[in-house]
Amino acid sequence: MNSQSPIYSLKFTISWIFIYGLIVFILWQFIQIFLAIYIGLWVLNLLIEVVERLFLRFGKRIITVEK
Repeated sequence: MNSQSPIYSLKFTISWIFIYGLIVFILWQFIQIFLAIYIGLWVLNLLIEVVERLFLRFGKRIITVEK
């Protein structure tokens, strides 16, 4: 083992840990955004289904482009 290798340097290791942390932070932000979009669309679809069923129960129709 060569102790002069940059892999064993403390500065080298700390800088890569910092870069790794930055990458994880950025990916976490994207995951949160995509998760929020996915759950938001799921809740919106659920809300539309509930409103549609309530309208049908009271004999009303939602006017859409589909006929």
